[in-house]
Amino acid sequence: MQKGRLILIPSWLHEANSQSQFPGDTLAVAHGLTHFIVERAKTARHFLKSIAYPHPFDDTQMIELDKHAIDDTDRLLQSCMEGHDTGLISEAGVPGVADPGGMLVDAAHRKGIRVVPLIGPSSILLALMASGMNGQRFTFHGYLERDERDLAVQLKELEQDSSKNDTTHIFIETPYRNDKMLAALMRVLAPSTRLCAAIDLTAPDQQIINMSIEEWKRSKKLIGKKPAVFLLFSGKLST
Repeated sequence: MQKGRLILIPSWLHEANSQSQFPGDTLAVAHGLTHFIVERAKTARHFLKSIAYPHPFDDTQMIELDKHAIDDTDRLLQSCMEGHDTGLISEAGVPGVADPGGMLVDAAHRKGIRVVPLIGPSSILLALMASGMNGQRFTFHGYLERDERDLAVQLKELEQDSSKNDTTHIFIETPYRNDKMLAALMRVLAPSTRLCAAIDLTAPDQQIINMSIEEWKRSKKLIGKKPAVFLLFSGKLST
């Protein structure tokens, strides 16, 4: 029996105009699937409805990824092994990037299942594109240290690496802690270091703010409890 493919389906970053965030080919492939692996079924159904998914959910199979450990990939990928193309849907953005789906993609490769990524929004790449920082050399760190002292040490290390290697450092924070992170950045980093905050990307009121730490301090801007990507750069841009 021929194995089904594991189709990596990006999800919206913001609910507004969700269909416009995806090319027609991505929508067509997603509409043709009836087997899914998702982080949360409720969120996935809401997303699929927003892109005009044509099938009744009673006729679909939806397995939640977060309820299964790494050693349960046999069950998670059973539909692929039985010949069904199966969609992997992230909570937001693209599967496998800052997302627990990466371990399942690795398991699919090991089982000889063809992996097919579809085009859609990635908050990390959109933020980097819009930041004006170095897109030739960058590192995504996910969440930084929670302890204040450990965070201060980590931020100085990132700043020093950026200055030495011209690296853009990218990280995220839980929305309710955004302004606490912003305060730490202004407290620890040098005045000339540049900080970009990409806030509520793809939303009608998205903001992309790139200023030096000194300018951030003068502006007294806050981010609030909105999804945000932070980018730090203290190097030199090459022409």
